[in-house]
Amino acid sequence: PLRRGLTPSGRSGDPEPVCTGRQHKHTMHMGLHLHNHATMRIGTSFVRRRCALATARGRARLEEEALAALNGVLDPALARCKRLAVQPDATVAVKLEFRSGAMRRGAVEAAAAAAIEALPWARRSSVESTLSRPRSFMGSNAPPSLRHVGALVGISSCKGGVGKSTMTAQLGFALAARGLRVGLLDVDICGPSLPQMLGLRGQSVHRAASGWSPVYVNHPDDAAAADVEL
Repeated sequence: PLRRGLTPSGRSGDPEPVCTGRQHKHTMHMGLHLHNHATMRIGTSFVRRRCALATARGRARLEEEALAALNGVLDPALARCKRLAVQPDATVAVKLEFRSGAMRRGAVEAAAAAAIEALPWARRSSVESTLSRPRSFMGSNAPPSLRHVGALVGISSCKGGVGKSTMTAQLGFALAARGLRVGLLDVDICGPSLPQMLGLRGQSVHRAASGWSPVYVNHPDDAAAADVEL
């Protein structure tokens, strides 16, 4: 049955459908049936995933699902998933490898843990991380001492007293504060000023079986954040 509806101005509008008691009861029954059917499908999927934890093949499928979720929050240019394992108790163990130390590893680890724990079958996550060793800027011709030195920055000028040592020290501490391992080499033969500028007068490098052992320097404002080798 239809009834003539009224517009906001009070004039007659388009016909509106009217549900009888039987139709309303039937509609509610269908809605309840669809809701129960959707709940049953979600519950069945959840149970299947939980049952998959009992077998190695099932856990392998869940690992693929967890890896897809993890790749959604990782920038492949900065970090990659080195290892991922799903345990029978629904714990997901993840080991990340960062390609550079100049990034906030804690924030990336937290995002990875949140992506894993958002999976309906995962109970908890365990995220660890390591830092990959860079390839040498010299390629395959690098000597053993420079095999894992990724970049070489030269600061020079044709005049003395223009701030080469000051710029070198500030740049070194700035890079070290971002998580990079930094080594400074003062090649001023006549009068190197970096030892005095860094408070290392009287100290010197030592010869060891593996090469020269540097002198380590801590930033005076934040010793835990920036370590530089001289």
